[in-house]
Order: sequence, then C-alpha cells, then structure tokens
Amino acid sequence: MRRDPTPQPPRSMLWASGLLLIAAGCAEPPARAQVAVAAPPVPAGQARVWFYRPLEPYGSLNLARIDMNGSYVGAVENGNAFYRDVPPGHYHIAPQSFGRDFNQDRDVDLTPGQQLYVKIVSLESWGVSVSASKNIERDAFYAWLIPSEVAQAEIAHDRGGI
Repeated sequence: MRRDPTPQPPRSMLWASGLLLIAAGCAEPPARAQVAVAAPPVPAGQARVWFYRPLEPYGSLNLARIDMNGSYVGAVENGNAFYRDVPPGHYHIAPQSFGRDFNQDRDVDLTPGQQLYVKIVSLESWGVSVSASKNIERDAFYAWLIPSEVAQAEIAHDRGGI
C-alpha cells in the first residue's frame, strides 16, 4: 500500500478548528451605529413630504421622477431619498411612468407640521412590443404611503445604518 507523502494535521487540530468555527457562528455580530435621517425641522406653517426608494441591488437604476399636483418636484434614485417642504393642502402625488396602471398615484391632505413618507417602488417588467422580434421594458413607478417609523428605518438602513 502506498502512502501519501504530504503531512496531515492531527485529528485533534481538525476537531479544535471545527469547534472554533461553531463558536464563531454563535457570536453576536458587532453592533452597527444607527444613522438618523438628518434634516432641519419642518418650517413653521409648512408640511414635509419625503420621497424614497429602498436599495434594490438588482432593481432599476432609472430615476423615478415625481409630480405633485401636476408639477415636477424631483427625482429619486434607487437607494436614496429626498424631501420637499410644501404649504398645507391637498396634493396629488404621481410618479412619472411609461405606462399607466391603477393604484400608482396617491391623493393626500397635508396639515402644518406633518411629515409624510412616500415610498417609490418600481415594476420593471412593464413590457412593450415594438415588433415581433423586439420588446423593451420600461419602469412603472408606484407611490406607497408608509408609516413614519417604518420609512425612517428603511431610509436609515439604506444610508448605512441598521
């Protein structure tokens, strides 16, 4: 019988290294610092509307352009957020989309000092047939109203917090 000339570690070393791997798996991960969404206070007599898109690594990189009452207010990219301070009142929030679907827009009534969080989500598979052999896909963006605690956590997570 022929013997392999390469030295093998003793069984006790293999057992000890396995035990270390198991112990490492049970250890708590280091805590990450929470990153608060830093913004100045809402100006007196105004309301604030936050627009954000959670980071989707495989999601569309196209900008989601947003209108309020028919006027452009800004664009949000994948994994980012912005806000607009506006006078209190009724607003129709509509992300610009190639195609129109039901439930894309939101109507809201804002009061002084209120902060509203609008999550912009995309449906990337909005397909359009150009010819029998060519199809193109365009984003259809949707505005979802999200409770402030949930939205703040999602925004902080995308900015490197928990």
